[in-house]
Parts: sequence; structure tokens; C-alpha cells
Amino acid sequence: MTKFSRLAKSEESASPHLPQFSRSLAEKSSRRLAAMPLFSDKEYREMHPGAADGLGVDTFYHALCYGAPQGGPLFKPEQIARSLASASGSSIDEPLPAAPVLSSFEDRAGTFRAQYPHASVYVSSLGNTFMKEIAGDLALDLRRAGLDVVIRDENSDIASMPPLSIVVAPHEFFTLGAGKEWMRDAVVSASFIYNTEQLHTPWFAKAMPTILASQGVFDISPQAAHLFGEAGIPAMHLEPGATLQTRWLEDVDMDHPLFDALPTNAKGEIFDPGAWVGRPIDVSFFGSESARRESFFGRNAATFAKLSSFIYYRRQWHGPILDYTEGRSLTRLAGHVAGHSKISLNIHRDEFPYFEWHRMVRQGMASGALVVTDPCLPHPHLRPGEHFFEEEARHIPNLLEWLIFDVDGQRDAQRVLKNTADLLSSNEADFVRTDAILSFLSKQLGGTEP
Repeated sequence: MTKFSRLAKSEESASPHLPQFSRSLAEKSSRRLAAMPLFSDKEYREMHPGAADGLGVDTFYHALCYGAPQGGPLFKPEQIARSLASASGSSIDEPLPAAPVLSSFEDRAGTFRAQYPHASVYVSSLGNTFMKEIAGDLALDLRRAGLDVVIRDENSDIASMPPLSIVVAPHEFFTLGAGKEWMRDAVVSASFIYNTEQLHTPWFAKAMPTILASQGVFDISPQAAHLFGEAGIPAMHLEPGATLQTRWLEDVDMDHPLFDALPTNAKGEIFDPGAWVGRPIDVSFFGSESARRESFFGRNAATFAKLSSFIYYRRQWHGPILDYTEGRSLTRLAGHVAGHSKISLNIHRDEFPYFEWHRMVRQGMASGALVVTDPCLPHPHLRPGEHFFEEEARHIPNLLEWLIFDVDGQRDAQRVLKNTADLLSSNEADFVRTDAILSFLSKQLGGTEP
């Protein structure tokens, strides 16, 4: 048997839900869960009365091996809110690292590359298109250090997995299609995990067994990364890079029905991220339905009718945006619409106000749109009033009208747009990010830290 074979019969599996995950690895991972202040034995039992009874396991083990794989809730919403508030005070205190001197960066990258010349970034072929974009961005970061990086999916040869392997969106990769075969000790414990999901979602719960068993975790949320680190789990906050765009669309996107629905003056494939005042769409929004968003748009229909608005409101029954359907065009169309919009609007799906990087930065700011959002958890380097506008949902209509129609509002909009353009136009952040990634990886891999 190779190290990637099924568990030997002598090795007891963790649970029926994790058949190729060993009990010994599960016990080690459950101890990590127990170290997280976010997790409460008492609260988990209240949410799942009698869950661990008769199984001969403790609450932590049950949460990891029975509750999490089924997407069951691991934490009460009140505890999540308290933990995020606590983490916000610490996770935003980190100063922006100074850009490394190029020659020094090249020396450190060369040291790392000599030890780990090859890397694989894994992402599910059956998952959300967003995750493939994140995998591509991560590959670019690693290639900046001269690594030979290949993006692979669950249909790849497991035995060819290199020592440096990163799995993006584990809740998809290890649960969809042939990805289930990868949910085994030798793969998970040798991998780094890039989590993109929010703490209160069933997708985060499904990711937890692999997060806790991995070599280390990248998390798109600074607060989540801080909470992992607080429990002794190697973790790093990592957001992909973003640069100013002048076009998003590919030929296939022109055939999408949504492109036909665009105003004629918003169909130009190329746009100027700096030409804000003349943009034909006042405000745009792309997102999936939720009760909170339903209420917001319903209450403020009169305001959006008054403005030149473009709202794409995706019903949940459509499911995720998949790369092998016509939905593959939607993320590029969202960027294209933002590139023709004065304001790119962000409204949170629910009561948890995560900083939604993909909508706010990759689609909105990178397209030269002014981002307006309801209040977000603090971000280490992007701040309201400096890089975007933040306002309580009930006051957002007034803010939109002020920014679009009032001379003072337009002047303030231009100030914030300049700040974001300056930030996204600099390549210093790219080297800072790659430098930090290499340092984190090297520390966990036990190599010479670059």
C-alpha cells in the first residue's frame, strides 16, 4: 500500500461521515477544536442534545467528525458575534508591512525555491467559479517567487501531490465528486488549507475537519485567522491581489442574456477606471438573495427607481456559479458592470458584517467604482472614509444620492477613488503579500525561513 491508499484495516476510521479519516488524526484535530475559545462544549450540547450519547466520544470529537461533515452548526450565533468583536480589536492592529527591497526579496524567494521548487494549488472542478479565481490569484502570488505552480483539481493523480500543496475552498474540494477520495490522512495532514467561508455557515462547518488537521490555514477573513491563531492553529490572513482593470469580458460573455440586458452605453468592452463622473450606471449590485437583502431593496425601491440602477439579484435555487455552465460569465459581467458604474453597492447577506473582499475589492474597487457598504468588520488596511464609504443600511439611500448628485459628495467620492486607485496601482503590496506567504509556509514546513 502507498501512503495515499485507503486506511489499513487496522486503523479505525474517524466516523461514518469521514470513512478515510483516521481516528488518531481526528482526535488530534478535535483537541485543536477544544482549544478554540469560539467553541463551547455546553453550547454545542444545547444545539445538539444527546448528539454524542452512545458513541463513546466527547463533544469535541462529535462536533468534528459527526456534526461538521454534515454542515451542522458548531457555534451559537451569539458566541460567533462575541468572538468576531474580540478578534476585530486585535486583527486590525497589525501595521502594513514595509515593502521588501527587491534584491532582498529575490534572495529570500531563491532560498525558499531551492527547498520547494514546485507547488500545486487544488480547487474543485465542480465548485463555485469564485474559488477558481482565488486559486488563480494564489498561483500568481507563488509564481512571483519563481515557483513552478500548477493548478489542479480532484481528478488529478493523488500520488503526484507535491510536498507544497494548498487546497482552496476545502468545503468544496473534499466533498464534491472525486474529491471525497482525497479526504484522508496523508493528503489532509500534508496540505495547507485556504478557507473562504464565514464562521456561521454550513460550508465553514464542512471545512473544519480539514482546517484542523492541516499543516496550516490561510483565511480570507482577518478575524477568522486571528481566532485560529489564538487556539494555536498556524493561520495567516490572506486576501488575493487586486489590480485596476480596464476590461473584464471574454468573447463567450457576449452571448450571456445578462449582457443583452445592459444599457447600450454600458456595453463597451473597455472602460476607463479613472473616468468616474461620466459612467452611465449610477449604482449596481450583484449578489444572491437573502431575507435581509430582500428587505433592503424592497424598502428602498423608490430610490433605486430614481437612479440609473442595475441590480442582479440571484435566487438561491440557481445554486453556486459553476464554471461549466453559462454562469461562468457572471463574475466577469459583475466586474464589467462595476466598470460602468459610479457606485458598486455591498449589502451583507445576513447580520454578520464580514468584509466581503470579492465584491468590494476585486469587482468594485478594481473596476474604478466607488464602493458603498453597510458596516463591515474592521479590515487591517482598507478603511471606511478612506477607501470606501460605510453607512447604516437605513441611511444608504441618502448617501447614494449625496455622492451622485451633490457637488460636495462628488468631491468626496473622487478623493476616496484616488486613494483606492493609488493603492491598487502599486505593485509593492504584491511583493509584501508573496513575502508573507513564503515566510508562513517556510515556518510550517520546517525549512529555512526566507
